[in-house]
Amino acid sequence: MEERRDQLDKEGREMESEAAAASKGEDLLHDFERILHDDPLIDEVGFLHPTQFLSLLVDSTNKSQHFWCSDHKLAISTDILPDLYRAARHAHSDTTLSPPSPSPSAASLIMTHSKALLILCPDLLTAWNSRKRVLSANYDLKHLTDELQFCALTLSYSPKNESTWSHRRWVITKLAQHLQDMSELIDNESLLVKQIAEKSKMNYRAWRHRCWLIPFMTAKQVLDELNKSIKWTELHVADNCCFHYRRSLLLALLDSHGTEDGKDSPNWQSEAHLMWKEELRWNEMLIRRYQGRESLWIHRRFLSQWWLQQLLGCEEICSSKEETLADLFLAQEINLLSDCLGAPGDEFGETRVQAGLAALYILWISKQDAVVKGKVEERLQSAGSLEEVLTRASPEKSRLWTQLLHC
Repeated sequence: MEERRDQLDKEGREMESEAAAASKGEDLLHDFERILHDDPLIDEVGFLHPTQFLSLLVDSTNKSQHFWCSDHKLAISTDILPDLYRAARHAHSDTTLSPPSPSPSAASLIMTHSKALLILCPDLLTAWNSRKRVLSANYDLKHLTDELQFCALTLSYSPKNESTWSHRRWVITKLAQHLQDMSELIDNESLLVKQIAEKSKMNYRAWRHRCWLIPFMTAKQVLDELNKSIKWTELHVADNCCFHYRRSLLLALLDSHGTEDGKDSPNWQSEAHLMWKEELRWNEMLIRRYQGRESLWIHRRFLSQWWLQQLLGCEEICSSKEETLADLFLAQEINLLSDCLGAPGDEFGETRVQAGLAALYILWISKQDAVVKGKVEERLQSAGSLEEVLTRASPEKSRLWTQLLHC
């Protein structure tokens, strides 16, 4: 009997402890949601260790011991996160038990509790989906605009969160169904991605979102984006994401011009050729300036593939010329290879990497077409066979070069 009594006492204490923790969590959640309601323009959230959080409270009028909010910046003490998360999770679960079309009061609770929950854990698709359910009930421009602001808030401290990016695209799609002019929205989205990319390097999710926006852009916006991205790209030559974005923009420009003017239009062809020549010139300048950057050579492959197709097409029409435009282009590429192979060595080994990338690029060109391969081998006669050039660039890969040349 005494053991049974002790067991019951222990269970009673545990229940009291759980009830106290639940009550504390509910109070924390109430304070948290009140802060979010009072300042809907919060644009940055930080989770601070208690010792760091206490330093914020010095000379502060903030009355809360766990939350600090000023100038639209919110700080949360990490020691309350477990209790706060459990309370938010339970509150959200209770509200989502409502019918498929919740009442206005139930919808308000869903949005309130899901916002608190997603700030704590933006990966929860269930919470994002509950917000979609409420937003889908009735189109409201302000609510959807506020939703974009909330997504930007979560991305400020979790910039690679796929759930948030996916939800943001859903909101933009809803807006596109009703808005006649998307230009301002697209400009703001492009600016947001640029700001996030500055803080979070190699963020392919952010750049993929930027590529996803291209079909919503006008031809003028695409051209403006292409011009505006030059400076950023020059400062981040190792980030292949920004070059992929430029490739997507270039293809979009080709498609838009082809649709509007017709692909056989002389104006369209001259503009496209001029644009491609300028991109090739700019890319070569970056290759010579920043050695050993693979992203630059990948971009050049994309440019060369389309350019060679155009030049070979012109060659079929104007076959009477002794030295065709394709010959001239390949001569320039061989000259670039020679410069890379003859560059003096450096202590970081960048010139060796550059030589390997240049040789691999020429090998790639030779694989594009049998005619091109013959032209490349003819141009390389003074420097030796293609295999000899590849081996000189990267002797450690001689077996690989042999296999690739004969495959």
